[in-house]
Amino acid sequence: MSTIRIGAIALAMLATSVGCAHSKGRRPDARAVFLDQGWGREERQIFYHRSQGTRLLPLAWFLALEQQDSARPFVASDYVTRYRFIPDPDIESNPERFPVGLAKDVDPATREAYVGFTCGACHTREITYRGARIRIDGGPAGIDVVAFTDAVLSALALTYRTPEKLDRFARAVLKDGYNEASRRGLEERMKEALAPARLRALTGGEAGAHATVSGFGRLDALGRAGNLLFGSLSPENLRATNAPVDYPHLWDTSSYDWVQWNGSIMQPMGRNIGEALGVGTHTSFRVPSQGSAVRVESSIRVDNLHLLEQQLEKLRSPRWPEHLFGRIDPERAARGWRLFTTHCARCHEPRLSPPDPHGKRFRMVTMTPLDEIGTDPTHAVSFNERTADLSALGLGTMGMAAALERATSAIRETKYDELGLSAERRLEWDGYRPNRWRAPLAYKARELNGIWATAPYLHNGSVPSLYELLLPADRRSKRFHVGSAEFDPERVGLRVEPSQRAFEFATDVTGNSNAGHEYRDGPRGRGVIGPALTEQERWDLVEYLKTL
Repeated sequence: MSTIRIGAIALAMLATSVGCAHSKGRRPDARAVFLDQGWGREERQIFYHRSQGTRLLPLAWFLALEQQDSARPFVASDYVTRYRFIPDPDIESNPERFPVGLAKDVDPATREAYVGFTCGACHTREITYRGARIRIDGGPAGIDVVAFTDAVLSALALTYRTPEKLDRFARAVLKDGYNEASRRGLEERMKEALAPARLRALTGGEAGAHATVSGFGRLDALGRAGNLLFGSLSPENLRATNAPVDYPHLWDTSSYDWVQWNGSIMQPMGRNIGEALGVGTHTSFRVPSQGSAVRVESSIRVDNLHLLEQQLEKLRSPRWPEHLFGRIDPERAARGWRLFTTHCARCHEPRLSPPDPHGKRFRMVTMTPLDEIGTDPTHAVSFNERTADLSALGLGTMGMAAALERATSAIRETKYDELGLSAERRLEWDGYRPNRWRAPLAYKARELNGIWATAPYLHNGSVPSLYELLLPADRRSKRFHVGSAEFDPERVGLRVEPSQRAFEFATDVTGNSNAGHEYRDGPRGRGVIGPALTEQERWDLVEYLKTL
């Protein structure tokens, strides 16, 4: 029986884990304003720093890595600022002074410490307004995963091939254990971390040359997970990541029947295992002997995944802070409510499923076919058409959804067995739902509570504000800049003017279309979901959406 390691690229997703800096305009010594979302300090710190079992880089390496053009630490705050991470000054609960989303994990066998990231890295937002910092727990983060990953890989590669940097790095990592033998061992580990096969899985191989740049606040998570999980099994499994999407907001996520932008995953535990796999766990699938089942070993911590999910069950959507952004006009909001009821509620109103055999009911999403909603189809189509060659595991070729369902189920069962969970406890940790994955040619619509805090809009972040979302597609911005945290309470979005290191979003790039979900006169379908709105009707709807 041989072993194939997948998803264990040490640096694969380090980008989401490093963020001890503050973005331009943010005062590092000013305390953030925390909105009432049902969390206290304890829940927040669990979400920010509890390990999922990801091991992206040995902790000693992380601390010793230098910037490419100097001997200064890579994690210096004025260097990583450009990647838009959020500092966490709570030293009592966070003695390592990690940024939000970074966690320490210790290998129980070797006792080596690793850094990895947890939910808060991609799902914690901080916006600014006139000098105030407002924290949105469970909101979409602004981090640029891909750019930071590239920088980390480049810094490590330069260290490996530059004698002066390598000497400083080795002495900092090995400390009192430094000698020629230990240094040679460290260099071998660095070589392994930079192995071409691993880098191909990270970048998508030759297909990676055609990838769509994600920029701030987006990632082709499903495409990247497929590369990291299955790229080492066959080069045919590598694909360009050409469908980046916004990090979704997480309030109420635990209560929905299907999640992800394309409504592809049902079970909370399966969803969380898949997320952890895609960001750099140590996972090995053991190729079976004839007649035996595939076995799996993984550093994933399902007990912590369940604990993190429990925090999400407490999380509430943020309410519009009138003391910061101004009062909501009740008359305009009332007119907006009538418009919402007429034009929007069909897809976005609350609906509950019938009780299941366990007496549980779930919020039901509305799945809208691509030819009806008319938004960029790349994300849904790519996942629907992608396959995974699992011949190395004796499983043949199957659709990506089926492959991820198999992988997450195998890990889930193995970990539950290791913990000796009872049947009832397994049901509880599964959220009383089976681990089902699918790949519909559709996008989901959910309730819009807290929607004001989640710009930019549409699944791919191609529309910068709620106001623009209500315009016909030909009047929306074709290009705009992302990366600012400054809020625009009038249009309800983030500022889009050019700024230092901002990313220019172009809607004519693959995966970036801002078409669809539009109100204009004409037959319904092909992107038209309602009649043309007057200017006053648009502003009335925006005012109502602030109240949700």
